[in-house]
Amino acid sequence: MLIVLANQDLMKPIVEKQPLLADSEPVVCEIVRGQDFGCVWHCHPECEITLVVKGGTERLVGNHVSAIMPGDLVLLGSNVPHDYRNQPAAGHSATEVEAIVVHFMPQLPGQDDWLHSSSMKPARRLFQRANQGLEVRGITRLTATRMMQQMPQVRGMKRVILLLQLLDLLANSEDLREISSTIMPQPRPVASNRISMVCEYIEGHLPEPIYVEYLAAIAGLGRSAFSRLFKKSTGRTVPHYVNELRIARACLLLAETDLTVSQIAMDCGFVSPAHFQRQFREHQRCAPLAYRRRVSPEPGSAGHDTHK
Repeated sequence: MLIVLANQDLMKPIVEKQPLLADSEPVVCEIVRGQDFGCVWHCHPECEITLVVKGGTERLVGNHVSAIMPGDLVLLGSNVPHDYRNQPAAGHSATEVEAIVVHFMPQLPGQDDWLHSSSMKPARRLFQRANQGLEVRGITRLTATRMMQQMPQVRGMKRVILLLQLLDLLANSEDLREISSTIMPQPRPVASNRISMVCEYIEGHLPEPIYVEYLAAIAGLGRSAFSRLFKKSTGRTVPHYVNELRIARACLLLAETDLTVSQIAMDCGFVSPAHFQRQFREHQRCAPLAYRRRVSPEPGSAGHDTHK
């Protein structure tokens, strides 16, 4: 999997203070449709469960970024920085996204200490793990998906009960995997936009050569000062950050297009197909064509690929 910090506001997420949890609806459910997910690199005190129904390209949680596909289901704890993106490669039109997003506070109304009960140990462990973000997989994902699909159809206490049933399912499942390799520090509400501007530039110019000197100029800093700030903000050097975004984009193209390995290498900005092959194996522990065969929705869809 790909590990990288995301890209908004000096890589420190925007702290959202949105009126999600109105008195009339303790569990808020939203259906997101459009050309994007309508969010930036951000965090909020509410826990979040997101089911991607269709569309989307990358999911960023904590210090991890990876390509996403329909059916992606993730539980995030309070104040976990995250972003969902829908950024097609150059020359490809964006697929409309659809997602079901649920927000709730870890404290139930009037029951702030409910997790402290001895019988709630699995739930406590679930929320602790959710501080790194949890990807739901296997049979649990199928069951949880059906429950998420019911969320928009109910309100009030019925939605609370459904959420508790869903959390109980997750708390007792072995099909959950931590996403971020570390628990991210609590975000600061005020931060510079310098690294944000740099990362926006990187994302928009992945197929092109990207030079540290030019990025430093965008940030208005000297090369050394910029490199230190970028590493401090992202936990990655510029080459490492760029390379991981390119691999994430390559995963998307392998899964959703018939482009050859050579074409994908070029579209993602690798200097050569051989370099792309080496980098892809290092990050995904398999060759690009093996990855395509594994994720391709149609048998034989990799038949148009060549290494030339």
